[in-house]
Amino acid sequence: MNPAEIPSYFWGLATLGLCLLIFPKLRPANPLHRLIVSGAAIGSILIYMTWRMVATLDLDTPASALLSVGFFMLEVCSTLGGVLVLVVLTRRRDRLKDVSGNIRWLHVNRPSAAIFICTYNEDVGILDRTITGALNQNYPAKVFLLDDGRRPEVEALCRRRDVEWLTRPDNAHAKAGNMNAGLATLAARGEMPDFIAILDADFVALPNFMSHCVALFQDPTVGVVQTPQHFFNPDPLQHRIKGHLDLPDEQRFFFDTLLPAKDGWGTAFSCGTSSVVRTAALAEIGGFPTDSITEDMLLSIRMKEHGFVTAYLNEKLSLGLAPEGIGEYCTQRIRWCIGAMQIMRSADGLFSRKGLGWIDRMSLLETLLYWMGSFPFRLACLLVPILYWMTGLTIMDAPIGELATFLLPRILVEAFAISWYSNGRILPLLTDTSQLLVAPEIVAASCHTLLFPGERPFKVTNKGGDRSRTVIHWKLLSRFAVVLLLTVGGMLFGYGSPLAPTFFSDQKGIVAFWSMYNVLVCIIAIIVCVETPRRAEERAPISGTALFSTGDSATPVRLLDISSSGVAFANEGGWRIGDRGTISIRELGEVPAIVARITDRVVGAKILLSPQQQVALTHFQFAGDRMRTPDVSTLGSVLALIRGLALN
Repeated sequence: MNPAEIPSYFWGLATLGLCLLIFPKLRPANPLHRLIVSGAAIGSILIYMTWRMVATLDLDTPASALLSVGFFMLEVCSTLGGVLVLVVLTRRRDRLKDVSGNIRWLHVNRPSAAIFICTYNEDVGILDRTITGALNQNYPAKVFLLDDGRRPEVEALCRRRDVEWLTRPDNAHAKAGNMNAGLATLAARGEMPDFIAILDADFVALPNFMSHCVALFQDPTVGVVQTPQHFFNPDPLQHRIKGHLDLPDEQRFFFDTLLPAKDGWGTAFSCGTSSVVRTAALAEIGGFPTDSITEDMLLSIRMKEHGFVTAYLNEKLSLGLAPEGIGEYCTQRIRWCIGAMQIMRSADGLFSRKGLGWIDRMSLLETLLYWMGSFPFRLACLLVPILYWMTGLTIMDAPIGELATFLLPRILVEAFAISWYSNGRILPLLTDTSQLLVAPEIVAASCHTLLFPGERPFKVTNKGGDRSRTVIHWKLLSRFAVVLLLTVGGMLFGYGSPLAPTFFSDQKGIVAFWSMYNVLVCIIAIIVCVETPRRAEERAPISGTALFSTGDSATPVRLLDISSSGVAFANEGGWRIGDRGTISIRELGEVPAIVARITDRVVGAKILLSPQQQVALTHFQFAGDRMRTPDVSTLGSVLALIRGLALN
């Protein structure tokens, strides 16, 4: 190492040492500690961005100026969004104590409640599971299934489960219109409850869902109670990396870290499913908003304008299905983006003249910068190294020593801060990959919607369906394959060409490291674009012994896991594929079974459940919260990522 560069790298090493020394001693529950952490991160960001602005812009030629200034502006937008997040994270509100304190009020007053299950084209089996959870509440609530598909088989299911099936003649305004039609039906009957819970068709409410949510409405200013969304199946990244049991799902940071912080500022918002709404407040704002395809976020804004807040209860009270395929994942994210941009252009948006305070506008600005800043910046970070290898143009004119002095402390402090706040709920590599999977479509959708904010079609995120075949998303895969080839080709040219000494700047090493990171992102994205078969039903662990009866003999078997279509038990010898009989399981009774799969350790049997047994299985799986998913990243998460990449 050049002795002149030692002081530069020293600042990065010193920052790393301070982070390792100080961060473990700070506690997220301490408000002063949160201020210290955010202050340190914001300080390092401001120092870096000031240096970027005054000392690094390459203005020597029109081409270099365009690239350097353009990238810097994208960096400013993305960084400003990150700074706003760090400001929001300085506070946090935990409402679990409020629930405990309000339970007596709930039991004395017994306000009326109902549950709306919204459906369009979901499988009857998925709906049956959701209905079971809704009927299994420890607080009385009448269940209504709002079917915009108007399907006879769903009507038959509702009749069998004794819940009311509500339809309407058209599908105007999609989900919001469906819920408003349900409200109108109850109002016409004079049966309007005090509170209505909203559940998507694939979300199973746990038994305490209604009682814990309704308890928070003792505060008359609460218009909406939102709870987190947890998922009992792997999302596309978890499935392909084979890390479902070790890697947190992509939305854990938002639900477990960011929304509690927003609640601390009074800017939490509804996320649709797994929420409860005060009907009196809903009537005051004119029902569920239809101005945006993300009616949930707009609902909270309208409530705020009328003096009602959204309370966020950070407790696992429901479990749902994550998008199972990359196509459904992209559809969902694009819908969220379009809805947010519609809100920005609406009369309730960032520059609304209505009763929104500065903190509400700051929250809207942070949302705008997330969609309009972070996704274009991620794209630029993927493409700029390629441009460097092809043309020699750089985004900054700075010696490597200065870059280490200012960039390393910023990266280290910010990374430690986010990890500290989230308790390890973020793996940056997977976050970058998940954003880049949909970044071009997000950029196009956000720009188009800001210019033309008219009504856009509501695309339902398909859940369930046939996942037994391998599906390759060629269009998406080819996009990352081209970037991968250009990046690798550029590095080979940069280190093998005789033009290298004169064609490239002294930042070639930094860009090479940057390029290798992009190569890893592209490899993960390509892996995710190849959807391999997955189980139709996620299994819950089950312990104990069952009796497998075949003919005149009954063999005790040690149970491992179970779903509505199969059960696994330990292979302790003597089984053959095709063995038939019944398996007696304590929670379900006698179930017809046939051995379908045998390994050294496990025997898998197909089972056929009766409707009553299916209900009993749903109670077993969800009432006991056995469908567990990881909530934090650990060393095991990193190892799972490495192992998953190696297996692919």
